[in-house]
Order: sequence, then C-alpha cells, then structure tokens
Amino acid sequence: MSLLIAAGGTGGHVFPALAVARAYRRLYPQARLYWVGVHGGREARWLSQENIPFYGLHIRGWQPKKGWKNLFQLGWLPLAAAEVGWLFRRWRIQGVFTTGGYPGLMPGLWSALLRKPLVILELNRHAGRTVRWLAPYAELILGAFPEIEALPKGKTPVFVGVPVRFEVGEKQRYTPATARQAWGLAPERPVVLVLGGSGGSTALNRAVAAALPAWLAAGAQIIWQVGAQAPAGITPSEALRMIPFVEDMAQAYSAADLVVSRAGGATLGELAWWGKAAVLVPSPHVAEDHQRKNAAYWAQAGAAYVVAEEDPQALAQAVLKLLHEASARQALAAAAQRLTQPDSAVRIAQKLHALLHGVS
Repeated sequence: MSLLIAAGGTGGHVFPALAVARAYRRLYPQARLYWVGVHGGREARWLSQENIPFYGLHIRGWQPKKGWKNLFQLGWLPLAAAEVGWLFRRWRIQGVFTTGGYPGLMPGLWSALLRKPLVILELNRHAGRTVRWLAPYAELILGAFPEIEALPKGKTPVFVGVPVRFEVGEKQRYTPATARQAWGLAPERPVVLVLGGSGGSTALNRAVAAALPAWLAAGAQIIWQVGAQAPAGITPSEALRMIPFVEDMAQAYSAADLVVSRAGGATLGELAWWGKAAVLVPSPHVAEDHQRKNAAYWAQAGAAYVVAEEDPQALAQAVLKLLHEASARQALAAAAQRLTQPDSAVRIAQKLHALLHGVS
C-alpha cells in the first residue's frame, strides 16, 4: 500500500509529518511512502536524507490581506491539480495524510475524488482553511489539541497531540553544559533560545532586538534563530549567537533554560516534549489568528507566559522574571511537559496503517 504525505511551506507543517513518516517506516518497513510539498520549498532539503520520493507542487498559498494577488494564485490550481493526478497514477497512491496548508489541498481533493482514505492532522486550536475544506471528505481528523474550533458540524477530531521529530535518545545526546560548549557559551550562565519559526520573523526580531540589552545586562546568553535577514545594527558576541536556521534543534533545546517563541502548534509540541519554560509571542498576522488561540490554551494550563509582539517591554520583563526566578521556570516547564503526548507519531502511524488496510 502506498501512502502519500502532503506537507510543506513551513516547518510547522513539515516536521510533525516527518515524525509520522519515520514512525510509519519503523513500524511497517515494507510500506511505500511518498511526499508532496511546494516547488522550491525548504522541505525538499529537509527530506533529502529521508529516502522518501518527493515532488514539489507548483502551487502558492492564499494571502488573505492581499486579495488581488490571489487572482494569480488561482492560476496555479489547475497545474497543481494535474500534477497530483499524475502522481496518484505514477505512485499508485492508496491513501493521503496531510497536516493542512495549501500543499495538502489538491492531494486531499484527489483522494476524495478517487475514494481513497484521507487523514488530516490539525496542529492548531482553530482549524485552518485547508483543513476546513477537506474535513467533509476525511476518514479521520486528528487534533493536536483536545478541542479544535471551526470544524464542520459532525466532524469530531481524535486527540493525539503533536508528533515531534525527535527520538527519545536525543534527550541524552547532550547535557546543558555540553550543549552550551558546542555553541561556545559559558556553562554556568543561563541561556535564552529565540525561535521565530523556520523562516524567522521580522516582527519578533524587532521585539527581541529591543529587549536584548536588558537580557544581556542580566547575564543571559542568547541563541537567536533570526531567519533569512538578521536585524540590522546587532553584532554577535560571546554571549549572543545569531543563526539563520538551527539545524541541530536537540542541541539548542538542551542548551536552553527558557525559550522565546511563536505559538504555532508544531513548536508548542516540541516545547512540551522537551519540557521547556517559554515566553510565547503569538503572531497576530497568521490565518484565523490561530497562534493567539494556541497561546491562550498554554497560558490557561500554566505552561507559558504570553506577551504581544507590539510590547517589547513586556517581553523583556517576562524573560527577566524567568531568568531571576528558577522556581517560576520550573513550574512552567513542568506544566508544559504535562501537555505532551509522547507516543503521538506512533499512534498516528498505526491509525494510518489500519485505514489503508481496511482494519477497524
């Protein structure tokens, strides 16, 4: 049986799907897996070591704040539809698994047209546009949160949590001291890890840049994933590491005492898995405002502080409080770890295999 995984555009869609793919191959080594993402997307590089056939669809995402541009986006849909139809025949696809996002739309619609099983994983508290469109055709909808808003009536998700890309052994690869040594940081001083998503975030970078002097003055060390464009006027130093994209996230998480992060579902799943204290700065510009809804759930669970990106002073003070109060950090970390579902990838892989083979 051939399973098509449709995930791309951002690490938030790709990395949880990759965790499921790895679990699926581990459990069912004879299975045939295929992957579609975005033509020219970063996922092709991330998948290059996975030995999974990959195809990048010629498709673009919907831009809700740039309506006129969507006229051009619509022009790509017939090409993407033709590409997916060709892939279904070429790879003899028997089922589709998607984490949503625009690369999942055409594979999901083709699965409905051909009456192949479709399984969707919604990683956020509010269902995205692609998930809402595909939900009526899905055999199974899985949720990273116990409740998912905005699904069609009659569609109830199965709570599975977030599948993460890490293996249990990765928590033993580094101690905090060895991870900091690998970054060239002092082992005895606290470390703040700043993550703006796989592509970085200009707005979050601005807020961090404003808060940075206070953190450094307090003795913190910073690992800052800045994305493609580093903030102007800031120079790396012994206490400040700036990098476009962190390749070894196990090393970065191991080094960190606390994390400043966006609030996408996949990132929250990783913070829970690692049990990290966090200050969440949800993006107000994402579809359905899902990051603020995700962050509110974490705040209610006592698992994170939440601040607005427009308020760098609040961000600076939240991080300073956690740097100075180890007990507050520990309380957040413990609450975050209670939110994890460590067997999520395995459970999803088992559900996919059962559907493909007609097992109830």
